[in-house]
Amino acid sequence: MSSSTGALSFSELVRKISALSVMSPEEAESRFPRSPKFARHVAQLFLEDRLFDILPRLEIQLQIVRHFSPPVRPALDPYTSTQIGIFSKRFNDYEIGEFLGYPECCMRSFAENIRYGIDEEHIRELKGSGMKAFVTTAGFIPCSIFCKEAQSRALVSFIKPDEIENLRAMEKETALQLPHFHPEYREHYFEVRSL
Repeated sequence: MSSSTGALSFSELVRKISALSVMSPEEAESRFPRSPKFARHVAQLFLEDRLFDILPRLEIQLQIVRHFSPPVRPALDPYTSTQIGIFSKRFNDYEIGEFLGYPECCMRSFAENIRYGIDEEHIRELKGSGMKAFVTTAGFIPCSIFCKEAQSRALVSFIKPDEIENLRAMEKETALQLPHFHPEYREHYFEVRSL
């Protein structure tokens, strides 16, 4: 079975985090020039053996993603995100967005227009699209549901309503195999909107 765009995109993110596990903080900073402080931070945590359980969790999540083959990349396991500092206020939105592979236009929309969720503009776009549903990576807010860059990076996609069941099954399987204590993300790896 060939990998979906969501699985390929997730695999790339796992590869970046895995690469940081064997880099010095200085090397991480130079290898990730668009997110140097964050990369240095993650490499330092690996060096201090504070992320010893992250790579096995990422491998489990990657296997689940490959099995379900979603059209978009799911959010990282919340435990992993928390441990590496995705939610930390120590790093600006652009640095985190850069590391996660978010398009510049979407980061700008999020930071400058203060768009913290799928909003009425996104819903208006969906209503005018002729499509019945779309999905984004949970936590990613596209500048538009039509953003070509977000689509090419497997962060947003139009889907058929019957595809939602597969996404929900994947979320349940991920929550089952990767338990965590983040209250808001029990089974929330995708943001789905349908008409």
